[in-house]
Amino acid sequence: MGQFVQNSLISGENIEAEATIPWLSQFWYFVLALVTIPTVVLPIIFILFAIINVLTTELAVTNKKVIGKAGFIRRVSIDMPLSKLESINIDQGVIGRIFNFGSVSVRGIGGNNVGIPYINAPMNFRRVVMDLMDGNQAKGG
Repeated sequence: MGQFVQNSLISGENIEAEATIPWLSQFWYFVLALVTIPTVVLPIIFILFAIINVLTTELAVTNKKVIGKAGFIRRVSIDMPLSKLESINIDQGVIGRIFNFGSVSVRGIGGNNVGIPYINAPMNFRRVVMDLMDGNQAKGG
């Protein structure tokens, strides 16, 4: 579990599912590193981008909210109660469909929309969130 997610937990909150970032989601960075190998510096930069993406992206759903962040210098984060969640959408390209990763976009009531890229098995993550939302609505909150 990532430190951002861990630090965002409140009392009585349990992690129900956590999304991981597969190294295959960084495929194009590795291809660019191979193509630019004669330049020496560019391959290092592309590999660093891939490492930063994998190590700094976190996404989890708890019994109370969706928590996530992506980025190192430029950070995108979300901390949205399930009761304020309007929809959760998946964006997968061809490579993402083949290797089962994609971006998860979380939209809250009022139009707040945050996307977390490179999530492994995004459809499974969405299913867990939707099940939790359905369970919370059945309980009346």
